[in-house]
Amino acid sequence: MKLIPIRLFHCVLCFTLLVFFLETNALYAEGKLEVTIQIVKSNTGKPVPNAVVISKKGKTSGISNAEGITKLTFPEPGYYEIKVSTADKTESLFREVRFKGQVILVSIAESNLSGILVSGERDKTPLSRYGLVQDEIKRLPGVSGDSLKALQTVPGVVIGAPVGILPSVFTNIGTNLITGNPYSNSERGDLSLRGGGTRQNQYYFDGFPLPYPFHLGNQSSVLNNNLIKSFDVYTGAFPAKYGYATGGIIAIEGTDRVDENKTIINVNLFLSDIYNQSKVLPGLAMISSGRKNYPNLVLLQAYPQGIPEDAKYAEYHDYQWKLIWDINPDHRVTVQTFGTRDRQAYTKAQADLERGGQDPRPPTGLDRMFRTDAARYIWKGKSFRNTLSYSRTWFDEFFELRFTNPLTAENIFGLQNRTSDTITYVQNAFEWELWEEHLKFEVGVQGRFRETTLKGENISSYNRLFYNIFNDLLNSNSAFRSVIDGDRIRYREKSAYTEFQFKYGGIRLTPGARVDHYSGSNESNLAPRITAGYVFESTKTSIMAGHGIHYNAPVSVEALSKKSGNPNLFMERSEHNSLGISQDFANHWQIKIEGFHNIFQNIIVPDSYIVDPYALNNDTRIFVNETAKVLANPIKAKNLNYSNAGYGYSEGVEIFLKKTKDPREQSGLFGWISYTNSITKRINNQSRLSSEESRNRTLQNNTRTLLAQTKLGTNYLNYYDDNNLELIYNNDKEELYDLDRTHILNIVFGYKFNSEWMVGGRFRYFSGTPYTPITGATRANQAATFGLNLYFPNYSGNYNSDRFLPFHQFDLRIDRIENYSWGYINTYIEFVNFYGRRNQAGFEFDNTRNFQRNLNPSPTYDTVNSPFIISQTPNGKMAIIPLINIGMEVRF
Repeated sequence: MKLIPIRLFHCVLCFTLLVFFLETNALYAEGKLEVTIQIVKSNTGKPVPNAVVISKKGKTSGISNAEGITKLTFPEPGYYEIKVSTADKTESLFREVRFKGQVILVSIAESNLSGILVSGERDKTPLSRYGLVQDEIKRLPGVSGDSLKALQTVPGVVIGAPVGILPSVFTNIGTNLITGNPYSNSERGDLSLRGGGTRQNQYYFDGFPLPYPFHLGNQSSVLNNNLIKSFDVYTGAFPAKYGYATGGIIAIEGTDRVDENKTIINVNLFLSDIYNQSKVLPGLAMISSGRKNYPNLVLLQAYPQGIPEDAKYAEYHDYQWKLIWDINPDHRVTVQTFGTRDRQAYTKAQADLERGGQDPRPPTGLDRMFRTDAARYIWKGKSFRNTLSYSRTWFDEFFELRFTNPLTAENIFGLQNRTSDTITYVQNAFEWELWEEHLKFEVGVQGRFRETTLKGENISSYNRLFYNIFNDLLNSNSAFRSVIDGDRIRYREKSAYTEFQFKYGGIRLTPGARVDHYSGSNESNLAPRITAGYVFESTKTSIMAGHGIHYNAPVSVEALSKKSGNPNLFMERSEHNSLGISQDFANHWQIKIEGFHNIFQNIIVPDSYIVDPYALNNDTRIFVNETAKVLANPIKAKNLNYSNAGYGYSEGVEIFLKKTKDPREQSGLFGWISYTNSITKRINNQSRLSSEESRNRTLQNNTRTLLAQTKLGTNYLNYYDDNNLELIYNNDKEELYDLDRTHILNIVFGYKFNSEWMVGGRFRYFSGTPYTPITGATRANQAATFGLNLYFPNYSGNYNSDRFLPFHQFDLRIDRIENYSWGYINTYIEFVNFYGRRNQAGFEFDNTRNFQRNLNPSPTYDTVNSPFIISQTPNGKMAIIPLINIGMEVRF
């Protein structure tokens, strides 16, 4: 492989930096700056006359005329506090003065004018919640202008594995074609919050369900950066209005007011996006945005020799559209749609195949998308608000799977698996302020109606052994059979909740509860929750405590499958307990320390022993092929493959230190440090039999029929037709959770030198995740069928007993902001993975070679969360250098 010399790279880098830092003439006018201030009502856009406008720092004031306009004179550019007083009350806000003749639009909410109930930051619990706003996350380093990735830097958040090697439905196909880790207590998904499952979280955008928050590989969020107003991460004892989760809640709030028309365009080396908000008519506004990335074009075409061999870069686009209609100060209607599409079927190796004229199809491909259409109606009164919401989400995932000869890459057979999911969500929430500023009551009802289908499509093969292998799988494996024939699940979830928010003096008390009903198991569960605290106003010290019970229905089609799973699975349960203290100090500094202990029960796990002795023998394929046998035996013992036998816990302590920049100052430091020390363990409660014990049990059960099964604690007791009892003793033990990380440290900072220059950095350090080491390999004699030697790895009996090396990385970003009368231009450069760290993501065993310590298996590296470029030093050695991203954001 030919690599670019390191000296040439340094020349290119120096030239790039020289161009980037080229000074341009500032357009600030000398002397005093006369600025036009226009005061309007946010809901109707009508001017507010006779409003007194004062800036104490600017030493200027004025009164708005009939058009809501007044002119103020400021001594110099900068941020100023502006107070607007009307007949009803006074509102204080900060605005940036940039140039002479600037028009500053100040929108005053109708609720502030008429005293209508407003819910905001003051109503949100501070316990187990970490929130960040747009100003703090807009220019987060190392994420190409994607502010939502800041949620990965708050305490208790662990990055998961959003894309696995195979969909989970294929994990039980058999070891004759697939070999892998013999033990797992997790599933693929985006994030784990305080040890919860990655598929046990709920994501919301503007209160509507969001199927997943990030594009494939955690590359970037599925929402436009400028659309995100703020987000809250609830990691424990979250409010009663949030359900359908045992892990945590991520609630993203989008822009909900259009004070002025503006367009923002962001273009960099890897993606482009556009955001626009416009006032269509008085009281009617529209917001739209879209994004497209193109890493394949830049990386694989412009500089393919620098890309790691196994690096995967998904191609994606997303879009959002929102219509806001403020009918009058009391009524609002919003209509919106948002969605995305991801395609990951391209690697550097694939590019080499295409250039060589070989089969252009990748070994595996993934194509997934979703779209959500939603509507909301809000009715506000002086002391109440009612919100009616409706949404419908379509999700589709298309996965291509090919079983190949490990030596020749000949296709033995392939298929395409399609998972489709439809979720209809309705909610009505009523808020009533019973005692102004002291007691608020909230009650609501929710409903989710879900339908999921799974189907194998486009089965193909070019191998003479295909027919035998394929039919053996169909006959021996019900999970594989259900994929080929297609499977579908439908269920309903209905919920009701209530919550009181009481505040008096320093006391804060929020008791609440919700009831969740799940149609699959026809169960209803009461989930009480309570948070309490006390604020010492004199010292700005807060102490907090909380307890909550949470339930979530099964989410995977393979587990609930009537053909190959257990349709009678119960809801999973979790208990969250938290205790914390928060202290404000100095100038805009805050520190929060919180301890937690979470318990997870009824976790759905693969179960090799659970059986339904009297299941209908109604498999269509078996009935067609063996009609007489089915008619003679209409009832049979059926393996259910999944149960609620899992249990786990997570406990630890979190520290969050945050510095907010004073908006009145042009310069200053801001950022946060988060640290989590925790341990998470799981137990699947599955009997661990030796190879000999498993073989003897299989031989014995081939000659008898199961008549009854019950559980004694976590042990199975079976009764057979030979009048013998079998006790399957649970000798399982607690193991580290697959995503357990003892230490998680994030340091994010930004420093604004003035209105033009800003620098930011992000440092991340995580303990490595646990894994089960390979201790040797066994030669597979049956591989002679394929005409080659194969070796299958032998794994240690001590599951998850080792850890990968720690993950650490530093990203740097430099911004140059130029202000103009029509807006600004923000040019930036990012150094992603500044010191070129290769972070191990796993290991790969070459089945054509025997085990050899430190060589086979070989490490694989994370090239998405921690990208890097391969170069070459003058002496011919490999060098790892950062990924450089240059971009420009324009607002007008």
